[in-house]
Amino acid sequence: MINIKIADVSLRESEQVYAARMSFKEKLETAKLLDKLQIDVIETGSVGEDPADAVFIRTLASTLEYSAISVPVELDKQNVDIVWSALSKAKKPRLNVVVPTSTVQMEYRRQMKAEAVLPLVGEIAAYCASLCPDVEFTAVDSTRSEPEFLASVIKAAIGAGAKTVTLCDSVGELLPGELSDFIKTVYASAPELSGVMLSVHCRDNLGLASAAALAGIASDARQIKVSSGGASGTLGLEQFLNVIKIRGETLDISSNINFTALQRTCAQLAALSGSGVKERVLPDESAFKPDSAVLPEDAGIDALRSHISLLGYDVTEDDLSLIFQQFREIARNKKVVDRDIEALIAETAGQAAATYMLRSYVINSGSSITATALVEIEKDGEVKTALSAGDGPIDAAFKATEQILGGHYELEEFQIQAVTGGREATGDALVKLRHGGKLYSGRGVSTDIIGASIRAYLSAVNKVFNG
Repeated sequence: MINIKIADVSLRESEQVYAARMSFKEKLETAKLLDKLQIDVIETGSVGEDPADAVFIRTLASTLEYSAISVPVELDKQNVDIVWSALSKAKKPRLNVVVPTSTVQMEYRRQMKAEAVLPLVGEIAAYCASLCPDVEFTAVDSTRSEPEFLASVIKAAIGAGAKTVTLCDSVGELLPGELSDFIKTVYASAPELSGVMLSVHCRDNLGLASAAALAGIASDARQIKVSSGGASGTLGLEQFLNVIKIRGETLDISSNINFTALQRTCAQLAALSGSGVKERVLPDESAFKPDSAVLPEDAGIDALRSHISLLGYDVTEDDLSLIFQQFREIARNKKVVDRDIEALIAETAGQAAATYMLRSYVINSGSSITATALVEIEKDGEVKTALSAGDGPIDAAFKATEQILGGHYELEEFQIQAVTGGREATGDALVKLRHGGKLYSGRGVSTDIIGASIRAYLSAVNKVFNG
């Protein structure tokens, strides 16, 4: 049976493909969840001028137990040194030389000619191999590259020490059979490829990414790139792993994934990325079972801690305290079920330090009166109150919040959805604010949609103040 390596690119693509930048804590929680799922390789974003980039890589290096950490490097030795300084203490480090190889990508995105790229690939791949035992070469937009140049650059990377080569269908237009033919052509022009691990990165623009990935495996690919975020267009992690789970034995393929935790972990990952939780439509799933109360209103923090552990989550004591506060608030109004607790965990995992905290709010609204909101918010032990009218209760609440904050933030997006069904449903709000040219997302959970909305707004504002 063929064992397939799974490489998740969610963190690498998060800056570009999610509508809002993931916070440091969101990215760390995402990586920890992927590690528990036993993803073989976790690819991160690049290490730029922001010191937080290197801090994040160093934190991952000391945190992850199972997954290899793959960090992209530029065609520049100074950048390689910066990345390796942050990555070198990881149990399984990997340096990924990511290079566009199509003419359009090289000239218009990198402002480089093919004749300048080729020697640099060999030089930088060799330098990476002198530092790290595991080097990957990723040929971005390889399916639209000139065949001779693609073969030359692959040979240069392998000759310099790359042990994995990734071919990318960056526009997602190849049919499965066409991808197989493309891979055969590359093998014929660069036979050195047979001595390393072939990896494929398929996008799902035509809805055929899983089929294309399987065609890649049939053509000797042994690593598949996936994304757990669900927004990048890359082959979805849950989508592809379900293929292996359900048809792996028939197809004679397997992976090291912890399939027992797959559905729950993918739901958590979707919540962290803000892409929403996709419903599974399989007849044997427990999602069709009715919700049942899991904890009484008077449950203590120890009981909550134990139940969270039974659900398979690991939260810090600080996060547990925040979850407990909101659990008590929800429990006063409805029976708390597992999905309520999971929503609270997802919200807490995405929070920045609580510079501003909601204390209370009063809403007056109706068909014949102007909506008003009285909001109390605490900062550094000081509680401030503001009263504002608005075009509806949520608009009034946001305006009152802005009065307390002393500034206006452009509301880019606002969503709210029910976590559970029925009249006593818990609401999960998502707010995206624009500030300083960047987008910041916030989540809030409450049995009241106004409370959830204000919490989400403050969550986003806290990210503005805490980076």
